[in-house]
Amino acid sequence: MGAMWRALLLAALLRPAATSNVTVHEYPLDSPVADIQWSGKEKTTVFVRTNKNSIYRSADEGRTWDKQNWKMEGSQSEEDGKSGVLSMHVSAGDTNKVFFRGASKQHWISTDEGAKYQPLPEAFSIKEVKMHPTEPGWMLASHLSDGCKKAERSDCQMEVHLTTDMGKSWKRISSYVAQFEWGASVEGVFKPGMHRETIFTVAYAQTSGNQPFGVWSAKANFMRSDDLWKTSYTLLPRGNRFLFLDKFLFVAVVNKMHENQVNLYVSSDGGKVFKRARLPFQLTEHSYTILDTSEGSVFLHVNHGDYNTGYGNIYLSDAEGLRFSLSLRNNKRDAQGRCDFEKLQGIEGIYIANEQKNADADSKTKPQLRTRITFDKGGKWQFLKPPIATNTGKDFSCRADEDPGCSLHLHGVTDNWGPFYSSKNAIGLVMATGNVGHYLSEKEDEVHTFFSRDAGLSWQMVREGSHIYEYGDHGAIIVIADDRKASKSVFYSWDEAMTWNELHFSNEAAEIENIVIEPQATSQVFLMYGSRGDAGVLFQIDFSQLHEPQCKGVENAGDPGSDYELWSPYDGRQTGGKCLLGHQVRYTRRRRASQCYNGEVYERVEFRKNCPCAEEDYECDFGYERSSDAGSCVAIMSMSRSPPKECHGSYTLSNGYRLVAGDTCDPKSGVDHMPTVFRCPGFFSGSAEVSTSGWTILLVLLALLSVLGYVTLKNRGANLTLHDVLELIPREMPSFTWPPWGSSKGRYGRLPDTALDDEMDLGDEEEAEELHDGDMYAYENPNRPLGTLPVRTPESSAPKLPGPDSHAAKEGNLLGDLDDTPYKKGS
Repeated sequence: MGAMWRALLLAALLRPAATSNVTVHEYPLDSPVADIQWSGKEKTTVFVRTNKNSIYRSADEGRTWDKQNWKMEGSQSEEDGKSGVLSMHVSAGDTNKVFFRGASKQHWISTDEGAKYQPLPEAFSIKEVKMHPTEPGWMLASHLSDGCKKAERSDCQMEVHLTTDMGKSWKRISSYVAQFEWGASVEGVFKPGMHRETIFTVAYAQTSGNQPFGVWSAKANFMRSDDLWKTSYTLLPRGNRFLFLDKFLFVAVVNKMHENQVNLYVSSDGGKVFKRARLPFQLTEHSYTILDTSEGSVFLHVNHGDYNTGYGNIYLSDAEGLRFSLSLRNNKRDAQGRCDFEKLQGIEGIYIANEQKNADADSKTKPQLRTRITFDKGGKWQFLKPPIATNTGKDFSCRADEDPGCSLHLHGVTDNWGPFYSSKNAIGLVMATGNVGHYLSEKEDEVHTFFSRDAGLSWQMVREGSHIYEYGDHGAIIVIADDRKASKSVFYSWDEAMTWNELHFSNEAAEIENIVIEPQATSQVFLMYGSRGDAGVLFQIDFSQLHEPQCKGVENAGDPGSDYELWSPYDGRQTGGKCLLGHQVRYTRRRRASQCYNGEVYERVEFRKNCPCAEEDYECDFGYERSSDAGSCVAIMSMSRSPPKECHGSYTLSNGYRLVAGDTCDPKSGVDHMPTVFRCPGFFSGSAEVSTSGWTILLVLLALLSVLGYVTLKNRGANLTLHDVLELIPREMPSFTWPPWGSSKGRYGRLPDTALDDEMDLGDEEEAEELHDGDMYAYENPNRPLGTLPVRTPESSAPKLPGPDSHAAKEGNLLGDLDDTPYKKGS
């Protein structure tokens, strides 16, 4: 077995290749890249903004570039940051339209992908811009008042302005604002209860003086308007931060007893009703990171410690986003709220995360980080199976079959190595940097590049050292570059990392920061950027002229003559087939050995069948926790078995488990951990499984009443026989039907009424009650920003909610930690 693995791994050595048809175009920049945006329907127009606020444009996917500042009146950039362009915003409603935020009061628009620029009338300096998801000319913009820029602040506040004509005219709609956002979704489909004129803000209840920055405040309120702020009202008093994701609206509400603590409120109906999220522990909640909501429930990271705590717990909700169970302890996080947690894009239920084993150690002790993966949406986390040998066939220092503590550990977004990375258009493929051992290493000679093509179930080392990476053509091409030292070459693979070709891109070495591709990752044209000293540099790498054949046989995938295979992701279970989340699906994707290009959208998914339930299909119910990594779910709080106070017919009690949200397995043909059904006390008692006693009593009573009725009627002379009366008595006891569970939405058993609120951290009666929009009152509102998005790093959809300051983490917002900087020079 070991010899076979070595032979396989030796095949991954660098091979000679004809790269003459791969074209590389280099372009120097005045400083390193700060942002990249694609514009237009075909995504062939690319804008780059540099650290010196310069704008460069390419109309041919990065082959040629032109500096644009000279075309934009008043935008000649200066190193002091007082001129040039601070950010670029492509309209989701019309991607031909781009808004350019200037460093002062001058801003620009283009309605034709940058062919021409129109300077806007000078209005005000803009802190942050929010483009409407569907209306091309609608924008919200924040502005820091002049009082914020004085040495001694005076009436320092954040204002929000509205435009419906792409910035040609503005109207101030609110002041003393901490956050603002459109209510519509970024995909252009309105969220539940939303329409195009819906606006949300967090506003302070003051009209003069300095606005608080970087603190939780009981004087801030979560506001809403459905008519472009002609009228507004308060949704949640003390609501300090919010985030709208998929069907969920999250709001961090300041605790009325402890102003440095917050509670999370959730609405799944567009803000009509809010309920407090319920965690299973009575722990302080200082900030939240919403990790993922894409599969109908919520992964929530909670920082229970102070600002500098480097870890927090991950909780998973039910389908309503309200009742959370512990999924993973001590997940790695940084001070900006970013967490080492990633969903594998395009596949249900698979996530990778890093945990800190020695979380209780003092700050001087080196963190012991370990990587885990879940195939059942957080129900159970396991270590990554390490490869046996390196890419050159050399054994690793430990083996999992000899040392249970040996596994593969991968770097995430919280450090400076290449993070684990997947793409929905390269199904099942994962690239990462890390090491094989007992813990994650930061030593440069121990960190290498790893690859999985079965969604993290198995791994192989593909290159020595750390690299940055990108997929193209649905994963048919993988390009990697050394990200630790300057280089003149990159490597690419046509066979999913089995063999690598070296591509010489320049005679002068450059430090490579990132490799990116158009947002769908289906092109064969890559953009790579980096630096040489203080200057920036761009490279376009074009594989479209390599003349590899186009893949064939997509319609008969799996046949010997087809370039495509049928692949089913699964969790590694030994029985029950290749199942994931209770069902089997098949994806059509290119075979690994087929060195051809796809050239079209070809990923196809086919539902096959539901599977018998296995342990992997369950997670612990609210109030339960696994006794070990693969142990049973045990109660972690007082749990009553008593029926509810108001009982109608029957009630359920949890057995400690619930099906993972979205799991469709069949409990009747497999492992059955579903809640037990009991009859309400009174006339009948007992569980649904021991249900004949009540019916026996009923039959005896009916028989006695029938005989009594027969005797009475007979005495009165009625023409009635005993047989007639007995015919009224049921001959068979009615059956008690088990609830039709069907597809799970993460069901719970009933939470016992007598469970202690303190143990479950449910809060007091006032805070736990539902809040309806009918209870809201009219209120003037203000708002505040999230920060400029940096250049795209490997695709990560974990939304992080920033704290009451407005500096967002890169890919979303963190509901939590504080920053005392309300204003920066040039902003």
